[in-house]
Amino acid sequence: MIVFTRTSLLTYLQNIYATGFNDGKKDGFLTDDLVAQNVEETRFFIHRADTEDSSLILIEPWCWELILDGTDYTAARFLERVDRAAQAMSRPPVSLPSAWSKFSHENLLAFFALPRNANPDSLRWIAESLAGGHFCFWTLTSREDRTTLQQFRAERDLVPAEAALGSYPAALESARAAFANRAPKPQKVQNSVDLERVGNGALLQDRAFSEWLPYLTEAQHDILTNELVNPLKIRGAAGSGKTLILQLKALRELYRADETLREGPSTNPLPRILYLTHSWAIAQQVEEAFHKLDERGLCDQIEVMPLTFLCQWLQGNELEVLGEDSLDGKQQQMKLINTAVERIKANTWQSYQPYASPWVCDGVEADADEPERLRLCWALLREYAEVFDTHQIKPGFNALEEYRSLSREPWMVPLDTPADRELAFAAYRLYIKSLNDQQQLTTDQMVDDFRRYLETYTWHTLRESRGYDLVFVDEFHLFSDSERYLLHHLTRQAELHPKLIMAMDPHQSIFVLLTGLSENELSRGSGKVFQRAQTVASIDLEKAHRFSKPIFEFVRYLHSSMPNMVEMGHDWEYQSPSTAGDDSQDIPRVVFTNRDALAASALRSALEQLKNGSPDQRVALVGVGNGDLEAIKTVLEAAEFSKASVVLIEGRDDIDRLRYSRRALIITAAEYAAGLQFSHVVVLGGVGGVHEYGQGGSAMRALYSQFYLGVSRAESQLWVFAPKDGEFSTIVTKALEAGVAVT
Repeated sequence: MIVFTRTSLLTYLQNIYATGFNDGKKDGFLTDDLVAQNVEETRFFIHRADTEDSSLILIEPWCWELILDGTDYTAARFLERVDRAAQAMSRPPVSLPSAWSKFSHENLLAFFALPRNANPDSLRWIAESLAGGHFCFWTLTSREDRTTLQQFRAERDLVPAEAALGSYPAALESARAAFANRAPKPQKVQNSVDLERVGNGALLQDRAFSEWLPYLTEAQHDILTNELVNPLKIRGAAGSGKTLILQLKALRELYRADETLREGPSTNPLPRILYLTHSWAIAQQVEEAFHKLDERGLCDQIEVMPLTFLCQWLQGNELEVLGEDSLDGKQQQMKLINTAVERIKANTWQSYQPYASPWVCDGVEADADEPERLRLCWALLREYAEVFDTHQIKPGFNALEEYRSLSREPWMVPLDTPADRELAFAAYRLYIKSLNDQQQLTTDQMVDDFRRYLETYTWHTLRESRGYDLVFVDEFHLFSDSERYLLHHLTRQAELHPKLIMAMDPHQSIFVLLTGLSENELSRGSGKVFQRAQTVASIDLEKAHRFSKPIFEFVRYLHSSMPNMVEMGHDWEYQSPSTAGDDSQDIPRVVFTNRDALAASALRSALEQLKNGSPDQRVALVGVGNGDLEAIKTVLEAAEFSKASVVLIEGRDDIDRLRYSRRALIITAAEYAAGLQFSHVVVLGGVGGVHEYGQGGSAMRALYSQFYLGVSRAESQLWVFAPKDGEFSTIVTKALEAGVAVT
């Protein structure tokens, strides 16, 4: 067996990022704090800080050899997932990203061992939680291996694992003797990992709950002491401390209940608290933040998870869900619908075209990436979620006639002619077939199934025991109508106003910006969400904390100048904050250059800032859109950048990779950077051409929002690289004219 401790595996992964793959076969030492020791047939990796009580992670030797045969990249990705799964198994219920396609049986767990783009054989780990808080990663299966978890449990041989666990005390003693003869060298650079500097570590500033109280603003204090008579909505711009105060509020409610219990006998246990996020990466950061803020050891009472996992956990759904989270799922749904429309355009469009509405004709006849096509695809996605799913219309006998017979309401997508609806149904059949072929559910379908479950007598019976006393919702702006509608069903007491606390940023609503809506469809749903509440309290956080004054002025300019071409409704009627954080440092700088040299110029600048920065500074290169990120990835392949220390974040789940890197250049797109902050940020936009971000009001608003999201990640230095023409160049030029940046 190959055996890691939790600490040694983390250090081992950080060493892969720093120096490449190393098996420690020379003198046993991989670093001054990490040593490999052989005891009989087991190889142990032990950290200087390990003890007799350390949790052990066992890996079967055949699997280890397979990992060794790969590149540094695949080895790291294999072991990253082992580390993440061991963390999840240590805190049941086991929550893993939906893209990992998790299956479980008793204490056994199966999941994809690598990201799909690096996993052509569909390799899956089978792992087990062992007694004593240890974990064994038994084997890797491929698509040809049909062994079920039940079969594997009956056939596995526990003897090697038991022998390895029995050998640990001897290995630890040997490792301690080796460490005694090798004193650690003084650190030349800051020893913190990137995630501590750009994630919740930067947010918390090493302060616990009570240490934060003197630093709260008046608005934050009002939130902390709010009695939650009605649902509470917290609105604030980037850097205003929404997530921090949401976490402090959850802990305060837990502490108050604990104090009541300590005062004397009580029939009320500690409250069940649910903290919902929009992605797995944010959920894990929030969970770690609670452990750092918590002074009483009570935060394990708070269940932190994405809504998608809650749906699967409470309902027991094991089907794979399309996308990493709701937003990513919507993007993938759009692609499937676009493909369906393209097939109709190539085959049967002429039978619909004479009778279809003009806007539908424009959408079908446009190219797949043009705004008219994207607006049609979004309209169809809405139709499928709001009409097909709601009325349980699925492809089958008489389904088209059932759909035709539905009366159209004013709020529905304007599919005004019979031909419009027949085309929508034809595209739906192709769309559903694609999902069925992959054995996948969309997030809309899963949420609709879950809503129906929450309206059953079964949930009504279980609600008092399995419901929650308090529900906190981070990034409320990223939840759809149907997702918001679920929230009031999750609280324990159906007859009382739901105790919901929601944090949102009016200008980070990427979900809304993807829609191109001409009316406030999200606010239409809000009335349903809080149908039992007389009012929804709202507190605005009007002070920004994390920016230097020049960057604050740039962020405030974007916040206030975002084009109001889409009616957003009362939730988004919010003024930009008026108070900056730290005093002046460097004013944001803009560099205009030729489009073909843009990505390389931005990358050189970011790497230079990383090289010249102090050890505690972190630098990010942020592409405004995914096209800008792709351009950076292409440039990275050049020989000039082959030895650059970078971490590429291509999705929300990749954020966890920052746990293993130290002072690397972090490269990502704006939509994946939410929740992170950096001392230095280089923003790149406009690489894809004059109309890369689409045309029209909704596309312009989306461009503003993604730019705003990118620049609001910076604390002390901001550089913006832009081409000499196009929409992005126009926005940057206006910022220069407003005096919030210089060239």
